[in-house]
Amino acid sequence: MDAGRLIYAASESAADLYYATRFFAPDPFLYLEEPGRGVTHMATSALEVDRARRTARCDRVHDWAEIRGRWQVAHPEEQPTLEDLAAFFVVEQGIARLRVPGDFPLLMADRLRAAGLVVIPEAEPFWPERAFKTPEEVEAIEAALEVTARGMEAGIGMIRAARIGDGDGALWLDGEPLTSERVRGEIHACLVRLGAAPHHTIVSGGAQGADPHEVGSGPLFARQPIILDIFPRMEGSGYWGDMTRTVCRGEAPDRVRRAWEAVRAAQEVAFGRVRDGVSGREVHEAVTDSLTQAGFPTGTHPETGRQEGFFHGTGHGLGLEIHESPRIGGKDQTLLAGHVVTVEPGVYYPDMGGVRLEDVVVVEPDGCRNLTRYPKFLEI
Repeated sequence: MDAGRLIYAASESAADLYYATRFFAPDPFLYLEEPGRGVTHMATSALEVDRARRTARCDRVHDWAEIRGRWQVAHPEEQPTLEDLAAFFVVEQGIARLRVPGDFPLLMADRLRAAGLVVIPEAEPFWPERAFKTPEEVEAIEAALEVTARGMEAGIGMIRAARIGDGDGALWLDGEPLTSERVRGEIHACLVRLGAAPHHTIVSGGAQGADPHEVGSGPLFARQPIILDIFPRMEGSGYWGDMTRTVCRGEAPDRVRRAWEAVRAAQEVAFGRVRDGVSGREVHEAVTDSLTQAGFPTGTHPETGRQEGFFHGTGHGLGLEIHESPRIGGKDQTLLAGHVVTVEPGVYYPDMGGVRLEDVVVVEPDGCRNLTRYPKFLEI
């Protein structure tokens, strides 16, 4: 017997729900798809019902108040919970089996089962087709990357304009030390003006860059690598951009320059291998081998126990989530035409800092197409 599909979440944070409805809402609402990709339903509060009826991609939009009214006719002595109303509504549609996302609310699932429904949790991806981007989705990601590039230029522009101080080589701008916080603030201001929401932007200099997810804090210095990793979400479309560049104000030390060139070459190795049908693990292993052969091996430091080299995946899917399927890494996942993925090799050593470069590509039958337009350079 085929099953319907049910989601209860806030679409601003649940990509599967937004994908199904194309309706942004900060508060949770119910989405039901009848078996066999049949009629679709939404149940929302009075606050959202008119907007949903006007803009949501859904066949029928219901007001919770109307559902509550019908429930109380059947149960005049009781006050329903939200879970009661959800179970009542699904039963009204004549549905006996439901597939739900793995993060579906447990209390609601229990109430549905108590009403006699079969509830089947489904692992990601809830909508497998979400991994394959339509031409319109690729355009939305390109637009997000254009905004990301504007934010990147705003940040790098501050570093370029900074004066190198005497002595310790600290960077100064407009009479004040140039810090990670100042650069990040300028990037965020630029992104917001362009209709994007920034998220945990990384501006990480020197030794801080040896931790790939360190956002960075404090003064920035010349002749040290500075990682800028920017990944905003467009407020209008919901699609994400993602880009990383590593720069150095002034002359880069020889080791940093060699690391940057090795990462750039490893990224080209990945570009040359990404195509329809290739194993993501194969791409990742080729990138790792390239970095090792260039003199940047991966391992654990014998004294400190810290990880060094290239110890994260080569890339991840990008779309309505910043990290989605497929992955390019140690887990063997096949890349297929229509996937949009990042390619972001890097190397990290506490006594040097970090170097990472990241572009976004769309997988095509005979290769991949780079959607990122911003140039790559080290010294500024």
